[in-house]
Amino acid sequence: MDVRQSSPIRLGRLLGTLVVLIIVADQLSKAYFVYLLGFHGRLTFMAFLARYFTLWGGEHHVGAVRLHFAPFLPPHPVLPPWVYFTLTTNTGAAWSIFEGNSLLLSFVSLAMAALLYAVWLRSFRRHAAMTWALGAIIGGALGNFIDRFRLREVVDFVDVKIPLIGRLFPALGDPYDFPIFNVADSCAVIGTLALALYLVAVDLRGMRRRRKMQAAAFTPYREGLVLDDDALRGLRALAAAQPRPEVFGLTRHFSLPEGGGDGVPEDEPCCTVPAAPGEEGDGG
Repeated sequence: MDVRQSSPIRLGRLLGTLVVLIIVADQLSKAYFVYLLGFHGRLTFMAFLARYFTLWGGEHHVGAVRLHFAPFLPPHPVLPPWVYFTLTTNTGAAWSIFEGNSLLLSFVSLAMAALLYAVWLRSFRRHAAMTWALGAIIGGALGNFIDRFRLREVVDFVDVKIPLIGRLFPALGDPYDFPIFNVADSCAVIGTLALALYLVAVDLRGMRRRRKMQAAAFTPYREGLVLDDDALRGLRALAAAQPRPEVFGLTRHFSLPEGGGDGVPEDEPCCTVPAAPGEEGDGG
């Protein structure tokens, strides 16, 4: 099925469902790792969830999670030495830029989600692949918006060490300690990569289409060779002015029939060009 002909209503439901699932998975995963690696006084998980989801705000540029559940436990190894669960919080954006501006960044996240929804509604509401890509980005943006607005910080817990990069760029360290991230970050990055691949594919298709159109525009005789009467008479006159054996460079050879009769000279050309109606000259 052509994704461009998909029902806008069905894709709208898909977009909404995807966004909600990402937000729920993001918020529950953050709560779980705060429970696993934070200090909470031996609460049960359900009691902890009730406390966690009723937190609001922070104090003196310290978010609610760090304020209520610090100190955090050491990193939990998953695939050492490359992957760990490391609980941390961030009051800024990626790589801790704009640190201490969680509330402002929360409105940036909300504005970005609204803008992407408007783009989907305007241009891609019949396009299934773009619905998945934009839904992932919107869900990721809203997941981090909730943290920034409610907790005044974003909870991160996936810690990945990347080998080889440090050998190419020694200042980054070897292995490179990639910034700790969460489910919302992962979905936003995956959606962004999918969006970029789609745009590249569209651009390549456009380039191929333009090349084909340019090639067709400059193809000689693409509609056949058309001669008017004047051109045809000119060609006949040119052919008549040539020595007969050289008109086409070929000669027919006939032998006389056994019973005699009229024959054709052996040097008679294989073909002749008849004169145009009304012209004088050899008919051949």
